[in-house]
Amino acid sequence: MLDKYDPSSYNHQYAQVNGIRMHYVDENASSNKALLLVHGWPDLWIGWREQIHFLVQLGYRVIVPTLRGFGETDAPEDPAEYGFGTISKDLAGLLDHLQLPTVTVIGHDWGGAVVWRFAQFYPDRVRAVASFCTPYTAPATQPVTLEQIVQVLPNFKYQLYLNTPEAEKDLNENVGKFFRRIFRPVAEMKEPLIDPETTRLAEGRSDMERSEKVPEKVMNYYIEWYTKRGARGGLNWYKQTHNNYVQCKDLDPIIKKPAMMVLAELDKALPPSMAQKMPEYIPGVEMHLVPGSGHWILWEKPEECNQYLKDFLAKVDPVSSNKL
Repeated sequence: MLDKYDPSSYNHQYAQVNGIRMHYVDENASSNKALLLVHGWPDLWIGWREQIHFLVQLGYRVIVPTLRGFGETDAPEDPAEYGFGTISKDLAGLLDHLQLPTVTVIGHDWGGAVVWRFAQFYPDRVRAVASFCTPYTAPATQPVTLEQIVQVLPNFKYQLYLNTPEAEKDLNENVGKFFRRIFRPVAEMKEPLIDPETTRLAEGRSDMERSEKVPEKVMNYYIEWYTKRGARGGLNWYKQTHNNYVQCKDLDPIIKKPAMMVLAELDKALPPSMAQKMPEYIPGVEMHLVPGSGHWILWEKPEECNQYLKDFLAKVDPVSSNKL
């Protein structure tokens, strides 16, 4: 019996894809209409806990991989193995393993960036695409550094710290404190995520009580797997600026798929203003704003997220008219 707040109650599976062993959760596998949910940093598949059971109840097969570098999936040491082209190939390999020709892809945080790029690398595998918090951005057409990006988007300044060896040490030595601080609804965020003086996420900062929005078994799962895996794999995602330019520069910037963008009003890392140009690149994209939500929109505002998903999927990928 699936208990959405007990990670051990899900159907855990593993596949060899693109040179790595990938962990994924596969619920309602008998359904012939599959959705692929893609997490971000410092998340894991269980970040979709409020959506998985809901989507299963609607009749969908729900597949939730753990991305390379995270949790139970392999984490190559070489940062060069984390570009969007490589990640997209991982997901295509998982679909091949599952013998699924097409899916609707839905992402959050880095996972949102991944699903936009996946729709560009593998358009024939995608029926529709949706992202929470992460706006689509066209691939860079010339080399750019993270420092240059931060000059234009100062909200990304935290990524400069995540590129340092100090960040890895900070996270590895303070796993529990880090997750208790970062996994909070925006209303509970009383301090900046990164200390403005020391730039640290957790080191030397006060501990906090676990937010009631993150059940104990869920929090323990994050702490367990980040303690086992370490922070390096996830942080490698922040070292991809040039790699992603090389892998993505020749992609068609226009996405010709049914698409939905759900923005969180109070997301400091990915403010809604970043999405203003999306309709230029994704004709007909459906845009929504969730008032009062911070970055962890999937479990801060699950009712709103799930209603948007239900309505979008009913239009673009209904269970009843499967045409795989």
